[in-house]
Amino acid sequence: MSNEIVKFSNQFNNVALRKFDATHLDVLMAIAARVKERGTEEVTFSFEELRGLMRLRKNLTNGQLADKIVQTNARLLALNYMFTDDEGGIVQFALFTEFRTLPSAGTLTVAVNQRFAFLLNDLTSQFTRFELAEFAGLKSRYAKEFYRRAKQYRSSGIWKVGREEFCRLLDAPKSAITQTRYLNQKVIQPILDECGPILRLKIERQYTRRRLSGFVFTFARETPPGADAEPVKAGKADDSGHWTAVAGYGEVYTTTELFDVTAARDHFDGTVEAGECRYCRYDARNREHHASNAGTLF
Repeated sequence: MSNEIVKFSNQFNNVALRKFDATHLDVLMAIAARVKERGTEEVTFSFEELRGLMRLRKNLTNGQLADKIVQTNARLLALNYMFTDDEGGIVQFALFTEFRTLPSAGTLTVAVNQRFAFLLNDLTSQFTRFELAEFAGLKSRYAKEFYRRAKQYRSSGIWKVGREEFCRLLDAPKSAITQTRYLNQKVIQPILDECGPILRLKIERQYTRRRLSGFVFTFARETPPGADAEPVKAGKADDSGHWTAVAGYGEVYTTTELFDVTAARDHFDGTVEAGECRYCRYDARNREHHASNAGTLF
């Protein structure tokens, strides 16, 4: 079970999981690890399997674990989840169409809602990936919520976020937005204590008019699987590579056919992973400049 991998669309990281405690998060990620790439088919877990996946420290009875499972889905159902579609609509979140807990038999059966299957299936780009065991080994819910978002930026090793957005994503209380001391002690410190050694985490605090306005988190970079696989090829045989300036950012080695200014800015800002960046894939000389602009401005 130590090699179980959680993998989901980056869009899921935009959802603030409100009122989730550490155990609720472990339940959800354990389920996510097992239902990924399974479409909408029903998947059944035994409670013992779930305990192993979650690395439960508490000796919960079947009834107590069942309560945590039911609470997890109840909190999911209470969320408003926004995803980008043609109409830009807000869709009521219902990730699972089947979520049947049977304490007497010690089983949980789940099936992913077809409408939201894209969050967990056919993920070839723009996804978050991490080891379930490492996630479950964290104790604080803030550390867990930070960890999964840091893994979204695993190839650049930089996550730049404003204070209010950070507090929203981690479901921190209002006092964390208004009181810097509370934010540092109750939210940031547990993240440093638990994620620091794992991720080699460093924090740069950003200020606006002497008020803490955001963070630049830097951590160990990972090379995405397949990042050095087949490079992007120029669309035309006679369209050879050359350096192209991007005003206010730098230069990329590209071709006329491949060049796109928005993609170039994403390359410098690190908002797209190196393994998915058209310039890093086209020519290795672009790699050293990937995410070079990240963390400079909010």
